[in-house]
Parts: sequence; C-alpha cells; structure tokens
Amino acid sequence: MILIDNLNFLTERFPQLWQAIKPLEGKVFPSLEVTTARNGMPTLKVEKDGKSLYLHSSYNPEAEAERFVGQFTGIEKYRHVFFFGVGLGYHLEALMRKYPALEFAIYEPVPEILVTYLASRPLANLPLKQLKNFYVEMDPAYRPVLLQNFIDFSDGNVLFVALPSYEQAFPELTKEFLASFQRTLAAKRFNLNANAAYQRKWMLNSIRNFKHLLNTPNILRAKDRFSGVPALIVAAGPSLLDEIENLRVIKEKGLAYIFSAGSGLVPLLNNGIYPDAATSYDPNKFDGVYKQVYEKKITEIPLIFGSTVGISLDKYPGPKAHMINSMDTVAPYYLRLKDGSGLYTFHDSSTISVVLVQLLKHLGFDPVIFVGQNLAFRGEYRYAGGIPYYKPEVTAKWRDRAILTEAVDGSQVYTLEDYNQMRFELEQVIARHPGAEFINTTKGGAKIAGTTFVPLEQVITERLTRRVVETGWFPAATCDYDREYLRQQQAKMEREYRSLPEKIARLTKAFSALERSGVVANKDQLHNQIDRFNRELKELNRNRFYKVFIQPSRRVELELIAKEIGEVRFETDPVRKSETITKLFKGFVTNLQSGFETMAKEYETMKQFITAYGKAE
Repeated sequence: MILIDNLNFLTERFPQLWQAIKPLEGKVFPSLEVTTARNGMPTLKVEKDGKSLYLHSSYNPEAEAERFVGQFTGIEKYRHVFFFGVGLGYHLEALMRKYPALEFAIYEPVPEILVTYLASRPLANLPLKQLKNFYVEMDPAYRPVLLQNFIDFSDGNVLFVALPSYEQAFPELTKEFLASFQRTLAAKRFNLNANAAYQRKWMLNSIRNFKHLLNTPNILRAKDRFSGVPALIVAAGPSLLDEIENLRVIKEKGLAYIFSAGSGLVPLLNNGIYPDAATSYDPNKFDGVYKQVYEKKITEIPLIFGSTVGISLDKYPGPKAHMINSMDTVAPYYLRLKDGSGLYTFHDSSTISVVLVQLLKHLGFDPVIFVGQNLAFRGEYRYAGGIPYYKPEVTAKWRDRAILTEAVDGSQVYTLEDYNQMRFELEQVIARHPGAEFINTTKGGAKIAGTTFVPLEQVITERLTRRVVETGWFPAATCDYDREYLRQQQAKMEREYRSLPEKIARLTKAFSALERSGVVANKDQLHNQIDRFNRELKELNRNRFYKVFIQPSRRVELELIAKEIGEVRFETDPVRKSETITKLFKGFVTNLQSGFETMAKEYETMKQFITAYGKAE
C-alpha cells in the first residue's frame, strides 16, 4: 500500500498522477521484488526475460547513489534536473541533498515501479517544494504530451539524469525516451532563442507592414484552388546547382509551379530562371536575397510575404500577396475578411520551407516536391554556390559542431543541430497531411520522414508530363478586408491606447509599495499590497493596446515569469511571497513605460495611415 504521507502529498499537489496510478494501488507485481540490502535498506529487483536485475545495489544502495551523483560536475549552471527512472529514489535523494535549491522533475516510465517506490520510501526525503513536475507514463503514446508539458514549463536549461540500471533493464525504452527528450529540448532551446532574438522585430514589422496588407491580396484566400497540381519548393542547399537544367525544363514547359524558398531565389536568377513566385518571411531587415530583382527591376516574379517580414516591401517591383504570420498580433485584431470570416494564419518556423509546405497544402498543391533541401553538408559545402552573402564552404567551426544523421540513400551525412531542428519541423508539418504526397529530390541530403526520395529527372519523366502552370495565376492586387470593421477596431484601440498610461502608473505605484513594504510591513499589510498589485496587473492584462502592441514584444520574459509565478500560489509566507513577486516583476515593471512609449510612436504612424486609408475609400 502507498504510504499515507505520500498519498496525501500526491492528492494535494499532483492529483492527476494519483488518479492515473490509483488502479494499481495495492496490487502485487510479480516482476518486481523489494528485498533488503546488506546494509539493511530496501532495494528493488526486476525480473525480465527470465533474468534478475537489481535497480540499486544489493549491498549499499545509499553509497552507490552517492558515488553516482559524484560524477556530475558544473550542476550549478542548471536550473532544472529531470530524473528519468525513479527506482526507489536513492539517486534523487543524494543529488537533491547536494543541490537542494535546484528545481526538479520526476519521470517514471514504468508505473508499477512508481507504485512500489511510493509504497516503500517517503517522498519527504526530497525537498518537495522544489519538485515542479511529476510524471508517470501509463501509455507510450502520451509521452510527447508529457514531455511537451515539461518543456513548456522549463526554460531549456535542464540536466537530464537517468538511473543507469534502467539502461540495462529497459534498454529500448530508455533509448527511445532519451532521443525524444533531446529532440523536444532542442526545439525548446531553439524556439526560446528565436523568440528572444525576434520578438521585437516581429512586433515592429507587423506594425510597419500593416499598410501592405491592405494593398495586397491575401494569398491564403485561394484555398484548394490548385488541388492536385504539382509544386516545387526550391531551397538553397548545395545540391540545387545539380538541378538547374531540370528546373529550366520544368519552367519552360510549365510542368509544375516553382516556389523559391528564401535564398533559393538567387541561384535561380543567376541561371536565368524565374520562379512562379518568390517567398519571404524572415523578420530580419535584409534585402540581399532580392538585390537582383531590385537592381534589374524584375516585375515578372510575384512575391508572397509573411506579415512580419523585414525586407523593404516598398522597393519590390513585382506583384505581391501576403500571408498572416502567427507571431503577428496586429492583423488579427484589425482585420476581418469582407464576408465576415476570420483570418487564416501560418505558424512561424525556423525555415521558410515549413512555411511553404503550409501554404502549398492550403492551396491544394500535390505532390509537393523538395529541391535543394539538403539540411546537411554535401562534401565541403553547406549552401549552393553563387549566393554573395553566404560562404558556401564548410569551415572548421562548422565541422566541430557537426553530427551524423541518415541521408536520403540510407547512408550517413553530416549536419548541424540547427538543420536537424528544421528537419524535425518539416517532418511535423508533413505528418499533418497524411493523405498528401511529398517527394524529396535532394541528392546527398538528409532523409526527411514522410517524403519519398526520387531523383528530379525521374520525377520529370514519370510524373511531370503535361503543362499545368496557368498564365496570370497570381491574384490581382485588391483589398480583401472589411474597411468598416477596420474603422471600428481602430476606434476601440484608440480608447484603450489613451487609458493605458494611467494603468501603467497605477501598476508601477502598486509595485513600488509592495517593494518598500516587503521587509517592514506586517502580514495583513503584505497580503493587502500583494492583492493590490495583482488587481493592477489584471487590469493591465485586460487592456487591448497592451495585449496587441506591448505584450508580444516581451513574450520570452513573460513566459519565464509565468513559469515561476505558478509556484507562488503554494507559498504561505507573505514575506517570501512578496520577495518572489518583486524579484520576478522588477525588470518588467521598470521597463513598461519605455516599452509603451516606443510602441506609441509606431502606433501613431500606423493610426495616420488607417485614418487616411478610410477617407480614401
């Protein structure tokens, strides 16, 4: 039976976990046996495939745990410890005794072992205030959900600790879990870094590009228009140059629509091939991809741009159409289609190819064919040659970071973790279209799950056998949006904008009062000050100007605050509670007014355009 103190703790802190393991309570597990070690402490034996294996020492499990923990160095740099495999908890206790201030999570992949642990040893041996997550894997199918829950909670700075005996007792399970954990954690770090780098750019670009949304068509309105029509995504991988003549044939005969992905445009232009559309979504203010288009005033290449893109849209000489980025909070607030329907948005990604898959599948294209999508080194090259702002050669710096992954032909190819992350994202978006066909023609590229490798010349011979490209396929430059709705939303936003300075002032005063009274006030006063700050914070969060224009540019900071503040509700001491709140919100409150002033300048410019646009109708 589970120890009563353990049961009380679970029902209070982790009731969902308790409900999951409750059916196992009191059951006998023939494959598990708690025995007594030589030093008198309990240890756990597992029967598997006719063999017995101790998960802890049969002599002295405590000393074994101390030796295991002694191998870890530099733990101070981590904020979280993720324990995979609890056994009877000796290694958890040893590490947490040594580093009691670290936050930790427990993940047990074998429910019967967790129940045995809870029936054998007290959780109180651990610093339970630092236990932030507690998981049990009742079904491997739920593993991605549980891992994502943990990763969403963490900031990506995590030490993974697996009980060594699990690698012997459950080798495949441990291997698969570690791969899933590393992949999910890498994605978290990648996204956090991207959000930190781009959050301000996304916001500013959304405001500055808004006028272009009103003057160009929304490409996503043409849902399923190209059902069953083949389309190529041409990326800038080193194998692209091998396919130039194949691409020339496809273009001249109109055998498939060609969409250049970011820098994939440059090698095409170098060889006199104009794609059916260029695409751009990068929030960086960099026009190098389109230098030839600007200089030669090429008007025959349409541009499909994301609403948070950083390029100079005013300079682009050809026709344009737009997509709304999921990181854009401005357009969804202001815009509604003329028929009253909401906006389609694409999810931002680490690579334009993922965005293009979303776009092309929305429009109905099938199959989707990847060209130059290496996502890996090809010999001594990372990129296609002839792109002036890239050095295509693999340098010693890149070789030092290189890792192996499976290639399209089953061999091994060197890649980078960043490329791997892009590949994972591609695989995820491909998996969302189970009935669709994806062909990867990239010779020497990394294998992309969900695609079939077929050389491009074979695809042309067998699949691209007739003209499909329509002259004048690109949508006309019209406004798709409800102007009256835009005016109504602007009137509401103006009221919110004018009321926000007072709300910021009230929040700042409440925070200052809480900060001053943290040491000298009595408990009742502290409770009152905490409640006052919470009320003003809720008022701020209700303000639409704050939510649309300010909050998105501080998303990383606010995400980290949200992770920490969730634990404050368990704090009963008002002094410690006030100290935690002031520590977490100090930077946020201090910079709130300057953040408002920055966005106010951008908003005033945008407001002038909206006003003039409404009058011009």
